[in-house]
Order: sequence, then structure tokens, then C-alpha cells
Amino acid sequence: MSKDAHCLPAGQRLPVIHPWEGDVLDCCHRFFSGPTPPPPAWPEAASEIADVVVVGAGLSGLAAAYQLRDLRVVVLEAGTQPGGVCLAGAYAGVPYPAGSAYCYYPWDEAWAAWYRELGLDVETAAVAPPASALWYRGAWYPDCYSEAGVRRLPLPPAAREGLLQLAADLAAWEDAWDPLGSRRLSRPELDRLTLADYLEKHRGLPPAATALFAPYCASCLGARPHQVSAWAALSFLISEFSVTARIIAFPEGNARLVQALTQALPHPPRLGQVVVGLKPGRDGVRILAADAAGREFTCLQAGAVILAAGKFAVRHLLGPGSGWEPQDFSHFRYSSYVVAALLGPLQVAAPGYENWVAEEEAFSDFILAPRKAPAGSSRAMVVYAPQPFPEGRQALLNRTPEAQAGAILAAAERLFPGVSRQVAEVRLYRFGHAQVVPYPGFLTALKLQGRPEPQRGRLILANADLEGLPCVEAAIVQGQKAARRAREVLKKSE
Repeated sequence: MSKDAHCLPAGQRLPVIHPWEGDVLDCCHRFFSGPTPPPPAWPEAASEIADVVVVGAGLSGLAAAYQLRDLRVVVLEAGTQPGGVCLAGAYAGVPYPAGSAYCYYPWDEAWAAWYRELGLDVETAAVAPPASALWYRGAWYPDCYSEAGVRRLPLPPAAREGLLQLAADLAAWEDAWDPLGSRRLSRPELDRLTLADYLEKHRGLPPAATALFAPYCASCLGARPHQVSAWAALSFLISEFSVTARIIAFPEGNARLVQALTQALPHPPRLGQVVVGLKPGRDGVRILAADAAGREFTCLQAGAVILAAGKFAVRHLLGPGSGWEPQDFSHFRYSSYVVAALLGPLQVAAPGYENWVAEEEAFSDFILAPRKAPAGSSRAMVVYAPQPFPEGRQALLNRTPEAQAGAILAAAERLFPGVSRQVAEVRLYRFGHAQVVPYPGFLTALKLQGRPEPQRGRLILANADLEGLPCVEAAIVQGQKAARRAREVLKKSE
């Protein structure tokens, strides 16, 4: 990133820039990156016995532990807080999402009952319309994922009509589309195409229409329309264009779900615990965990282990004897991500809850927290900045907080002239492996070819990446499926 890429108005200094937050890099990289460390010594006997050990306290791991809360469950988390990418922030008493921000209103009674069990009021959290708005070439287009919104877009008439037909087709597919957790793919031929190819070559839309989906794809799917599977993108867009679907958003984002799940467990997750070894055996699985400094090791034994971390980490634990081979995970690819909270008495306005910004390289979208506020009151502009796929991670690891904050502030200034002078502080959250990227063919491998198998003996895989779609609901569904498999393992062992 060049110095002039993040220029602010002349004479203006950067606000207070806080150090990086988000991923805890050192503890995991110490064991799994660079030169292979010497294998740790295994104690002769486990110091603790559990029915199930869950590795990873993101939404998938917590959802699994919640389903198993009547058993002896231990949740181990390498980071300093649970939640994965579902983190909470606060500024001057104002909560804001420091990662994953919203999810969908429960679409059936099973989902509604799950939220009720956790004490989550989805009615109060339902987002008032317009849920989305698009900034495009100097103007806002509210409710951009609707018939009325599409008709307002500054596109040639044929392109608008093509998008309206796409919206109609998505509505027709909605009820027949395979739900989360299914091992099938509706219209599997769509997974062989990128979204750009589908829109331009199969539907005849111009590149200008495809470009309107670029910020959405980068933020929600981790890559651009010419890189992501058409099936994955359309699966997401079905919900966006649906006339019945609604989103829910708590003030601190999906960290509220994390808080509710954690509070419902008999014992909280054990933080700063890096699982560095697994030994499956006839009578159970031995688990070796290290503290973040790599000085103290703990050995546990469990009847089943749920590996709820991303496959980029899990593959390091699954050596000979696990039942999986390294090539079983070679097709998983991940994007990197930055969330920036611009904090201060911000006097900005945008029509949507989720506000998409087209043709801006520094970030894809933002949320205002609170959405409306009296003049002079403290607010957060939460900016989502997906990094270029696939090369973004290494550059992100080498980037300073000042460089990242400067680029985002300059982009915010282009959008809202004068806003950078209102920003008192910037908090930055980076995620090196933020979400799995569903590129063409990936979902076919996962769902139709069954790669990888989700279970080998007492070892069970979870995480949203096993669903192939990077969303909250996928993480929860995979956690619930893993919990059912763990119960089956324990039952067979009785």
C-alpha cells in the first residue's frame, strides 16, 4: 500500500489508532507455522475425563456444546475470548458488532424455538426497512434487493429488466432450494460457474450489472463475482431478494448469540488453550492442550471429540491414524478480513442497516451504530474491509494498524466529506482465515462427493466451512449435526 493511497485532508492527523484485535495469531502460529516444533511429551495418564471435548469456541463449537450440555463437555478455545468472528465492541457506552453483525429471522418453528430457548428476542432485533442500500456513483439506492430498488438503479433498461427477471427466478427457486445441512445441491450445474459467468454468459447481463454485486460477494462470500460459485452466490441472493425473509441484528451483532450460548453452558469455554495433539484409541481420544505461551500442557480424555475449528487449523491435528489424509482438506480456501470501527460523534447518515459501497477498493460495506442518533452523540461506523482473495492474507499480516486505518479513513472521507475529522478513535479487528470461500466446484466436492467425510470414529468435524457457506446459520447447523454424531458415538460405546 503506497503512502499516498490513504491521504487525508491537508494538515489533518490520524486519530487514535488502537493495536490490532481479532485473531490471536501467536499462540497458534507457534505450533503450526514455520519450522515444525518438537512433538510435546504426552503424560502417561489424562488428568481429566470428559464425555465430549469441543475444540473451538466459535458459533459452531458453542452450538455443539449447547446441544450436549447435559453431558460432561469441555470446550477448548485458543483465543482470549469465545465467538470466532462474532466479536463485540463498545465505545462510550455504545455497543457495536466488531465482526459478524446480523443473521436471518427464524424461518421455521425449529429455529424460532432455538432462539427462545436461549432467551433471545428476535422480534425486538428485527431490522427496520430498508435493510440494505447501495451507494453507486454518487447516489444512494435504498432497498436495493427488491423490485422497486432494482427499477431505480442507473442501468440501461435491458439490464434492469434482466435483474428483475433474476429476482423473479430467485423467488421461484426459494421454496425448492435445498436447505442448510442438506447433502444435495439444487441445480448442481450452477456450482460449475462463477457468478459473473452465470450473469453475463447465461443471462446476458452487462458487466456493469455484475459489478453491483461485487461488494456483496466480497463481504459475504470472501471473493469477487468472477471468483465465487454461482450456486453459492445465488443461495445468498435468494434470501436477499426474498419478500418474506428478514434479518435480525442485536446492538453488538452476533456476539449476542455467543453470549447467550456461553451463559447456557454448565461451564464456560477454557480460553487460551491450544490443542496440539490428538490420539484416538479404542476407549476414547486423548487430547493434549497447551497454554498460549506453550509452557504448560494438559491431557484430557473424551469419548468423542468435535473439531469445530476451521480446516486450515484442524488439518494440523489429523495425522496418521486419524482416518483422514492431507488431501482431504486441500480444497478448502479462506479469505482474510478487516473490520474497522470508526468511533466518535459522527454526523453521517445512510438509508440502510447494511450499506453497500460499489467501486470502492478500501471497503465493501458499513453499518452505523446506532443507526440514527442525536447530533454530537457517540457512534460507531463499522466498516467491513474484505481483503483481496487469494493474496490478501500475507499482506494483511505485514500491514500496520496505521496504514490500514489511514486507507479506510480516506475512503470514508470520499464517501462522507468531513467525517474523518469527526473520528476520535479507530479500532481494528483482523481475521486471517475469516471465512471459507465457495469457489466453483467446492460445494460439489463437499456435498455431492462427500469430501471430507464429517466423521472418522470418535473424531467429528464441524464449522461453517463444512457447509461450504460462510454464514451464521451454517455454523450453527454444523454444530448441531456434530452434536448428534457425538451422541451416537457415546451410545455405541456404552
